[in-house]
Amino acid sequence: MCLWGFVQKKIVFGVGSVYIIGMDIFVWPGMILLIGLPWLIRRILPPVADEGATAWGGGALRVPFFTEAAMFGARVAGGVSRGMRGLLIAMWLCFVAAAMRPVIYDGEAVVPREARNIMLAVDVSESMAQQDFDMAGQPVSRLAMVRDVVGDFIRQRAGDRIGLVIFGSEAHLLAPLSRDRKALAALFADVGIGAAGGQTAIGDALAQAVRGTVAVPADKKVVILLSDGYNNAGVVSVAQAIDLARKQQIKVYTVGIGSDRQVVTDFFGVAAMPGVDLDEALLQQIATETGGRYFRAKSAADLREIYTEVDRLEALPDEADPVRPRREMFWLPLLVGMGLWAIAVGRRGGRA
Repeated sequence: MCLWGFVQKKIVFGVGSVYIIGMDIFVWPGMILLIGLPWLIRRILPPVADEGATAWGGGALRVPFFTEAAMFGARVAGGVSRGMRGLLIAMWLCFVAAAMRPVIYDGEAVVPREARNIMLAVDVSESMAQQDFDMAGQPVSRLAMVRDVVGDFIRQRAGDRIGLVIFGSEAHLLAPLSRDRKALAALFADVGIGAAGGQTAIGDALAQAVRGTVAVPADKKVVILLSDGYNNAGVVSVAQAIDLARKQQIKVYTVGIGSDRQVVTDFFGVAAMPGVDLDEALLQQIATETGGRYFRAKSAADLREIYTEVDRLEALPDEADPVRPRREMFWLPLLVGMGLWAIAVGRRGGRA
């Protein structure tokens, strides 16, 4: 009983594969039944009884080189050396092993059953040059801070599809929804102040972001719109863009960016002035009417917390499908078997 329990732990049959000593080895283990095929054929199909009739009662097949073939058969029937018999058995075992499809697994990864589709709309107007944020003790522009935080957010979205719209006086689709996070982060890192104009077209930006998600047949569609100003440009009104988002059932999370002080550089030097030129009421309206939320980012830490909160609000189900990348190894026993076959043919030819 103890021995049988040990065997049961070491050999376990799974769906479509066999587990031996804790490792997946064969995809088609049932092909092992082919091992006895040569013996079975030899038993069912005995050799020809005489020159005129086969075991089935018909005439034997004649070929031009019948005499030479008969002599070769006589040598085989007369006896096969142990070495040759072992060679042929090993060759057949290799072919059967190849038919069983041996594989090697490279580990296990867990992939979500569904992915979020997140379109980022980022303000790159001239006001984003304001240096009212601090990073590592140094004043930085709003866009520099956003590039750092949003770049990290993009790189951490494993399995999600991320797209990017930049806007100023106009809105441009910089990258469509894609899982290529590295390429997207690199593209965003190169975006400069005023790349889409100096003003702020919030309506155009929202409409462009919504259009970027239309072709995706998934329920999890989210737009995160970040701006530091008023809607003072563009051809699409904010009301029209909100209506478009609602028709597509897209949640819009809006982020108002800017500290409580503005840094102004003039002839007399650098001065700090209170207040920011930010239309919080408009951003709040967009979020409320689309089922999202409005956030205010006054520091880099605030912005990081906002993206963490959005990630929590749009959480995916915990259920996941395990994925085990595998490499097919059938070619290895097949190659060995063909090599043994070549050796057997060579040895037989040498005796002819």
